[in-house]
Amino acid sequence: MHEYQIGILGRVELRVDGAAVSLAPLERAFVASLAAHQGRIVSVDRLIDGLWPKHPPASARNRVQAIVASVRRRTTPELILTRAPGYELNTAVAVDAAEFATAVQAAAATTDARCAVELLDQALARWRDDAFVDVDARLVDLERDRLGELREHAVELRVEALLSLGLHQELVPELTTLVRDRPLRERLRGQLMVALHRCGRQAEALAVYRAGARILAEEHGIDPGPRLRQLHQEILGSEREPSPRAWIRPNQLPGVTGDFVGRGKELGLLLSLLGRIPPAVGAAQVVVVTGLAGTGKTTLALRAAHESRHRFPAGCLYADLRGNTPEPARPDAVLGAFLRSLGVAGEAVPTAAEERAALYRSVLTDQPMLVMLDSAADATQVRPLLPPGGSSALITSTSALSGLPGTEVVPLDVLPVGDGLDLLAGLAGTERIDREAAAATDVVELCGRLPLALRIVGVRLAEREAMTVARLRDRLRDERRRLDELSLDGLDVRSSFTVGFERLPPSAAQLLAVLSRTSLHSFGMWDETTEPLLEQLCRAHLLTADPGGRVRMHDLVRLHARERTDVAAQQVIAWYARLHAYAARADASLPCRALPVADVVSTIDAWNAVDWFEEERENLVAAVRDLLRLDAVDLAGRLACTMGNFAMMRSQHLPEFADCLSDVLDRHADLRSATRMSLRLHLGTAYRLLNRQAEAVPLLRAAHRDSRGSLVAHRLVALQGYSLCCRQLGRLREADAALLLMVRLCAAHWPVGPVGGHVLLTLGMQYGQYQPTSSFAYAACSAALRLFEDGGDLWGSALARESIGLLHRHAERWPQALAHLRQAVTTAGRLGDRMSVTTAEQALAATHLAAGDTASARRLLVRTGSAFREMRHQWGEAISRRFLGKVHLEEGNANQAVAELEASAAMLRDIEQPFPLANSLSLLAQAHASLGRHDRAVALGREALHIFEHFSAAYADDLRERLAQWQSAAHAQ
Repeated sequence: MHEYQIGILGRVELRVDGAAVSLAPLERAFVASLAAHQGRIVSVDRLIDGLWPKHPPASARNRVQAIVASVRRRTTPELILTRAPGYELNTAVAVDAAEFATAVQAAAATTDARCAVELLDQALARWRDDAFVDVDARLVDLERDRLGELREHAVELRVEALLSLGLHQELVPELTTLVRDRPLRERLRGQLMVALHRCGRQAEALAVYRAGARILAEEHGIDPGPRLRQLHQEILGSEREPSPRAWIRPNQLPGVTGDFVGRGKELGLLLSLLGRIPPAVGAAQVVVVTGLAGTGKTTLALRAAHESRHRFPAGCLYADLRGNTPEPARPDAVLGAFLRSLGVAGEAVPTAAEERAALYRSVLTDQPMLVMLDSAADATQVRPLLPPGGSSALITSTSALSGLPGTEVVPLDVLPVGDGLDLLAGLAGTERIDREAAAATDVVELCGRLPLALRIVGVRLAEREAMTVARLRDRLRDERRRLDELSLDGLDVRSSFTVGFERLPPSAAQLLAVLSRTSLHSFGMWDETTEPLLEQLCRAHLLTADPGGRVRMHDLVRLHARERTDVAAQQVIAWYARLHAYAARADASLPCRALPVADVVSTIDAWNAVDWFEEERENLVAAVRDLLRLDAVDLAGRLACTMGNFAMMRSQHLPEFADCLSDVLDRHADLRSATRMSLRLHLGTAYRLLNRQAEAVPLLRAAHRDSRGSLVAHRLVALQGYSLCCRQLGRLREADAALLLMVRLCAAHWPVGPVGGHVLLTLGMQYGQYQPTSSFAYAACSAALRLFEDGGDLWGSALARESIGLLHRHAERWPQALAHLRQAVTTAGRLGDRMSVTTAEQALAATHLAAGDTASARRLLVRTGSAFREMRHQWGEAISRRFLGKVHLEEGNANQAVAELEASAAMLRDIEQPFPLANSLSLLAQAHASLGRHDRAVALGREALHIFEHFSAAYADDLRERLAQWQSAAHAQ
C-alpha cells in the first residue's frame, strides 16, 4: 500500500511514499480540486468549468482524461479513482488541511490549556503560505476561504489559551501585530485589550478599543459588537474611584512546595475550570478537589490558585478550615477574618453569622476574587463562605461536598509509581534513588503511592544519609510498625485518617472494620444493605470508587482500620457468607450449566453474572483462602464451588480454580459430606478438562459414591465425567458401565434439570466418536441442543453444535457440517472463551479438509495450533498438528507431513491419549508409506490397529486393508 500526501496549505505539493512528484500547472490544479473536495466525487463537468472557467477547449473531456492519465503515470493508478460521473481521491490520501482541521477541533474540545496551545502550534506550523497559493481554479475558492477562516479561528483559540495560562504580558507584542494586520477581527482586538488591561495598561487598552471603533465607523459605518463594547465598559469600570471604604487587594495564598511532581492532567483541568465563565448570572464558580487524606489536594490546589491569580484582579483569600481535625473552623470566625482582610474595620464587622455572610457577599460584589477554602469538613461549613457571582471558590476536602449544587469536582487519586519515585528523588536525592531503584519502587508501593507518606519517608531519608533505601523498605514491610514509620515532625499519615474514621456512622465504620480484615483488593456493591454503606465510605474517601462501580481500600487505610477496631472472626465470616449468597445466585444465572447449581431464585442477567465473576475471580479465590485461615472450611468449599461453571466457560481460569479447590479439599476432615462431594465433583471435572484424567477418575468415583440419595444431578455429572475419563484412558469396560448407569439414572428421574442436556450430549458423543454414522448419536446431540437452547446454556449449545457438525462431517454432509461448526465458533466467541473458540475452529478446519478445501483448512490449523500452544494445551495442539500433517500429505508434501505427525504422536503419548494417538499413528504410517518406507509404515500401522480394535472403532477395517498393502510392498523390497 502506497503512502500519499497532498499539501494545499501553501503551494500545492504531492508526495508518494515520501518522494515529491512534479506536476504541470493543469495537473496541479486538477489535484488541488480533488483535494479541496476530499471524500467527494467531482464530476467531469465541474472539473471542466473549474479548470477552464472562460473558454474551455472543444475536447475538454479528452483533456481531463489526459490529465488523469498523466497524474496516474507520475504517481500510481490507485491515486485517482474513477467514480461516475467523475473522479475522487483515494481515501488513503493524507491532506494536510484535513490534519490541520482535526488538530484545531481537538484543541477546541480539550479542557487543558497547555495541551490546546501545543495542538494549535503544531496545526498552525503546517501552513507554508496562503492555501492553494499557486493555483487559480474556481473549484478551490470555497475551500480556500474556509481554510483561511479556520486559520484565523485557530490563531484566536491559541491566544485565548495563552491568556488563560497567564501569559498576557508575553502576548502583547504578538497581539499588537495581529490586530494591525487584521483590524476588523473583533475577537483579536478584545484579546489585546484584555492582555493590556491585565498588564496594568488600561489607558492603552481603551485606546485599542477607540482605534477599532473609528475604523468600523469610517470604513463600514457600524459600531463595535456587543462583546467588545461590554469589555470596554468593564475596563472603564475598573478605572473608577474606589468606594470610601479602604479597599485592600489581599493575596493570602500560602507558598507552594518546591517538590510538586506529576498531576499534569488534574492541574490542567483545574486551570481550565477556574478560567471558565460561570453557568449563570450571579453564580460563583465552585471547584472542589477531593480525595483520600494525604493525596496532595492542598498542594495541587495551591499550585492552580497561584497560576490563576491573574484572572482575579480583586485578589485571593485563603482559609484553613481544619476539617480533618477534631475542631473544624467555625464559618462565622472565618467570615470575620475575611472581612477584616478586605478592609472592613473591626467594629463594623457584624456579630451575627448571617449578617457577616451578607456583608461578605456585598463587599465582594463586582470584585472578581478567588477564595480558597482548604480542608473543608462538609457542605454546611462551606456554604456561608462561598463568594457571590463573578468570583470563584477553590475547595479541598476528603468529602465530595455533594450538598453544594453546581460544583465541579476534581477527584485526586494516589500518584503513579513514576511520579512517586520523582517525589522521593526530589527529597532524598536523584542519585540515591537511582542507585537503589528496585528498593525505591518497593517503598513507593509500600507507601501506597500516597504523597503524604512519600514526603515523610523522603524527608527521613534526607535526614539520615546513612540509611539505605533497602533498609527503609524492610522497616515498612512490617505491617505492625508501618504507620509508626510514616510519622515525622507534625506529618502523620495515621492522624490524617483519624477524623474521617471518627465521623463515620457506626454501621459504615463496622463495615470498614470488617473489610479491613479481608485480603481483598477491591469490592463490588453486592446487595441493598452493603451498597449504601460502601457509598458512605467512598464519600468519606476511606474507600475509592472505580468507574466500573467497584471500590478499593488503600493499604494504609486498611492498616489504620485494623489498629482502631476489634472485629470478631465470626463477623468476617458472616460478611463472606453474604458474598457466597450472591455468588450462588450469579452461578445459577450463567450461560453454562454443566455443573449442578444451588436451588436459588436469581434475577441476575446472564451476562452481568459473567462480568461479575470475571471481575470478582481473584477476590473469590482470596476469599476462599481467608475463610480457610478463619477455619470456616465448609463455607470456603461452598464458595469455591460457585466458580465451577464460570471456570468451565472461561477455561483459561481452570488451573487457578483447580488449585483453589485442592486447597480446600486438603482440609477434607473439616467439611460436611455434601460440600466434600461437591468439591470432588468440581475438582474432578476441572482435572478432566485439563487432560489430567488419571487424577480426575478417583475424585469423580468418590463424588458418585457420596452423592447417593436426592443429589441426582451430582451423580449424573460424576458418571458423565468418569465415563469420559475412562474412555480417554482406554478403560472401555469401566467407561461403558458408567455410561449405562448414567442413562438408567437419567431415565428414572427425567427431567433432571440443566445437566440433562450434557448427559444427552455425552451419550451422543460417545456413540458418535466410534460409530460416526449412528443415527442415535445425531438424535441424542440434537435433543441436547434443544435443551441447551431452551435453558439458556450457551456453552452447551456451542458443544452441541460442534458435535452435530462432526456427525454431519462423518456422513459427508458438508454444507450442514460447515453451518453447524460455524455457529459453534460464533457461539463460543460470544462466551469469550478462547479455548472453546479454538476447539470449534479446529473442528471446522477438519471439516474443510475432509471436504477437500485444504487451503481453508491450513489457514485455520496454523491459527489453532499456535493458539493451543500459547494456552499450553497439548491435546489441542497435537490434534491441530495431526490435521496439518494430513494437509501436507494430501498436497504431496510427505516429509512435512511426517514432521507434523511425529510431533502430534509424541504429544499424545506424553498425555496418554490412546484413541487420538491411534489416528495420528495411522496417518504417520501413510506418510512413511508414500515415501517408500513400508517397514516403518507396517510397524506404526500395527500399533494403531491394536488401539482401534481395543476401542471397536470403525477405522480398523480400512487400516487392515492398508496394512496388507504395506506388508506386500515391504516383502517386495
